[in-house]
Amino acid sequence: MKARLTVVDRPVGRRSRLIFGHFLEHFHRQIYGGVFEPGSSLSDVMGFRKDVVKALRRINPPIIRWPGGCFASAYHWKHGVGDRLDVYDKAWKVKEPNTFGTDEFVELCRRVNAEPYICGNAGTGTEEEISEWVEYCNLLDIGKWARLRKANGHPEPYNVKFWSIGNENYLWSDMGTKESNQWSVFVREAAKMMKRVDPTIKLAVA
Repeated sequence: MKARLTVVDRPVGRRSRLIFGHFLEHFHRQIYGGVFEPGSSLSDVMGFRKDVVKALRRINPPIIRWPGGCFASAYHWKHGVGDRLDVYDKAWKVKEPNTFGTDEFVELCRRVNAEPYICGNAGTGTEEEISEWVEYCNLLDIGKWARLRKANGHPEPYNVKFWSIGNENYLWSDMGTKESNQWSVFVREAAKMMKRVDPTIKLAVA
């Protein structure tokens, strides 16, 4: 007599939608000419490509990580808010106009209903610089950087939940490569300072 196989319809585990996240870097046409192209007939008044935003809405990404990638290891976020400062991008050896910065990234995420995930500069940046980025995004009105966000036309905090300390800073090719003993201290201090600004954020180390 053959044994019968009984199929039991029950959950065997759970998975988070966030594992299907997407990635956005200042590399080739991902940003400029990709999601953001002011002056183009394909863009809206804020410079966002309408066709790309429409496509992203269909894809429905749960979370988007930005600004990199290798680019993040030499990216100073303060150049991309308020009065923009164009710089030489050492990662990809091109001019970075910084016309797409934190405010534009958060706006893009809101348009496609994705959680913003910001990767801090742990290469040429400092622990304090990353924590000040959290202040810009998440504090209401306490501190210089929260007040700057308000002055830039964004009175309410962005409440960015997800943050990464660095991007592959063990690679010799990344800007500001760190040895293991340097890296552990940097991560510890950056995490401490970021959590002092907003204890509710979720941290990752790339």
